[in-house]
Amino acid sequence: RRPRREAMGGERTTDGGRRVALHPLAIVGVSDHFTRVKVGGAKQSAESPILGLLFGKQDGLEVWISDALELVYAASGTGLATIDEAFLQKQTELFTAVYKDRELLGWYAVAKEASSGHVALHKEFLKYNESPLFLLMDPSPSTESKELPITIFEYELHMVNETPTMLFVSIPFQLETLQAEQIAMEQVAKTSPADGESALDAHIDNVDSSLKTLRHRVDCMVTYLELVEKSGTPVDYGLLRQIAALCDQLPALESPDLAHDFLSDYNDSLAVSFLATLTKSAAAVSELSDNFTLIHTHGSKLA
Repeated sequence: RRPRREAMGGERTTDGGRRVALHPLAIVGVSDHFTRVKVGGAKQSAESPILGLLFGKQDGLEVWISDALELVYAASGTGLATIDEAFLQKQTELFTAVYKDRELLGWYAVAKEASSGHVALHKEFLKYNESPLFLLMDPSPSTESKELPITIFEYELHMVNETPTMLFVSIPFQLETLQAEQIAMEQVAKTSPADGESALDAHIDNVDSSLKTLRHRVDCMVTYLELVEKSGTPVDYGLLRQIAALCDQLPALESPDLAHDFLSDYNDSLAVSFLATLTKSAAAVSELSDNFTLIHTHGSKLA
C-alpha cells in the first residue's frame, strides 16, 4: 500500500474510508500522454497543460482507476483551461458503450503541484461525477524517491480559520494489476533500454540517417537540372536518362488506382499485424495455462 504523501500548500491529507486502486494501464496512459506532448508527437504545444480523463469502476467506497484518456480543452483568456464538453461527453459515451461496467471517475494533470487553476477545473467535473478524483503526476520527481510520483486528491469541505473552505485532500491508493496487465508490463520490461538506448532509438537513428542521405542526393539532382536549364551547363544525356527512369518509377500521387492499391496494401498489412498479435497472445495464454496446470498438478501430489 502506498504511504500518504504530505499535502502541498492549501491541500490536506484525509483518513477517510475511500479506498482507491490504481492500475498500471492508467499510469502508462498518463505518462505516454506526457511524453508525446513533450517530444512533439501531439497536436498541442510542448508547454501546454497536460490534462485527461480517468475511467474505472466504483462500488461504494471502493474505486478502481483502470484507464486514462486525453482531454480536449481550450485555453481561456485568463490562462485557465476550458473543457470541451461535447468532446468529454462523446468520449464518455463511447468508452462506457464498450466497457459497460465503467464510468468517468475524474481527471488527471501533469504538474509539480496543484494550483488554483486545477481547483477551478475540478469544479467543472462536479457536473459529471458528484465526487470526482484528481490524479496529479509529478513530471520531474526526485531521483532518490522510491515512491511513484503520483498523488490522488478529492475535494472536501474543511474548516480553515473557522471558515468553511473547499480544499484538495490527498487520499492513499494502492497498485492493483490484472493478469493481462502484468503480461503487458513484463513485455515492456523486456524491451526496456539497454546501455541508455532502446531498440526503437537505434531504429529511428538508422531511418533518420537514411532519409538525410536520400534528401542530399535528391538535392544534388535538382541542383544539376536547374543548372542545365538556366546556366547552360553541359548536358550529360546518360545522366538525364537515368534521372528520367528514376522519375518514371515514382507513382502519380493523384492517381485513384494508386490510392486504391495503397489502401489495399495498408489493410493487408494491418490484418497481418493483428493476426501476429493474436498469435503471440494465444501462445502466451497457452504457455501460462500449461504452467498453471503443471503447478496445480504438482501441488496436488505434494498435498
